Amino acid sequence: MSASIAESIKNTCDLLVSEGIIVSGPYDSIHYEDEGYPVEFRICPALATKPHTVGAVLSPAFDKSRKWGPGSDMYCPDERLIITKLNGGSHDLALNMFCVDRPQLMMLTTNSYRRQHEALDAEDFKAMLETINKVPNMYAIYNCSEAGGCSRVHKHMQGLRGPPFAFDALAHAEEGSAKVPFQYYLHHFDTKIVDASVVDLVKTYNDFLNQTRTALGLNKEETCPHNVVLWDDALIVIPRRKGAWNGASANTGGMMGSVWVPDQAGMDKWLQNGCANVLRQLGVPR
Repeated sequence: MSASIAESIKNTCDLLVSEGIIVSGPYDSIHYEDEGYPVEFRICPALATKPHTVGAVLSPAFDKSRKWGPGSDMYCPDERLIITKLNGGSHDLALNMFCVDRPQLMMLTTNSYRRQHEALDAEDFKAMLETINKVPNMYAIYNCSEAGGCSRVHKHMQGLRGPPFAFDALAHAEEGSAKVPFQYYLHHFDTKIVDASVVDLVKTYNDFLNQTRTALGLNKEETCPHNVVLWDDALIVIPRRKGAWNGASANTGGMMGSVWVPDQAGMDKWLQNGCANVLRQLGVPR
């Protein structure tokens, strides 16, 4: 069942790319390692039209006739972008209009007034688990707030092709055999993440969120910028201080070693500042 669903999603994505509804294109892959931390840059010129900050204006070429709800700052120019409802209707599973890997997925709250600075809740985790179950070899991420790397404020999670590039580095750093330049919190469940209970996920996440607030010096009323990763048997939470520093920016994927930029200049910003140093500035130094 999952294989046929995944194949259908991939075929729809390819069709919408061919029609210009989804923006995608070839990329160059360049691997670096800085202070023992691995980074893969993907230089994809098609990303030049993607908005990278909250409030950034879409290209005039995009069809903006239909928003993803009255409170949304995201657009749905073609109904075929919507794959299905998740978790009894709490979220839409949809194709991302801007992708490097094909496909890239979004899990948007059907309540379009929910916001990206909010913490995840049980319904969000249910939607992420359902997505991972439908499309094997995907990892789910959440970019909480602009400082966490989001570019749109309508609450949404994303699905990317796994594994996260630097996942092994984070896992092995727990054993002392690898280096990670930023603070993070990682929990391995006794089962694959897709089979973990939502109750356990929410409890672990909230524990990590409290630690993140402490690391950032925030109280419970303040927005807590962070990144979330669900992959294999693990939940990861990364405290964030900034979305960008000295011209280099990253969302959750970037913190996990996958930095996607539209041109050589985007990669040069990282190299000039030092990849590990950029990650320290975007997160909390470790």
